[in-house]
Amino acid sequence: MKNLFLVGTAVFVVCLLAGCGHNAVQYGDGVGFDAGINPENYTASFNLRYGKILSAVTRDNVEIEVTGKTDANGASGTEKSGSAAVSTDGTLKVKIGRQINGAAVDLVKAGADAGKVVEALSKTDSESVPASK
Repeated sequence: MKNLFLVGTAVFVVCLLAGCGHNAVQYGDGVGFDAGINPENYTASFNLRYGKILSAVTRDNVEIEVTGKTDANGASGTEKSGSAAVSTDGTLKVKIGRQINGAAVDLVKAGADAGKVVEALSKTDSESVPASK
């Protein structure tokens, strides 16, 4: 059982370290609760929110467009009659363009023509890529 646990842990660590995290986008709408630690002074942080939240960690050549609208209708005064209506609406558009990886940069540093490298990377798997001479 101990060996199974060690193998499982090793597979998890390898997958975590070998994962590709080029673009991470998280969008939330509604009620949310976040708990964490503030790294500047090591204090606990708790956040209760209502609304839209967008967290984006992206590389180069990414366009993000967020539009939102919130309508809230409620009775004014101390006595509330009827129900309060709240509605939210919005869109999220993420456009990711060509992103060059480290292998392409190494090829250009080694003396390859940058235009040919980008052209070769733009080919699909079904297309044949001619060998350089």
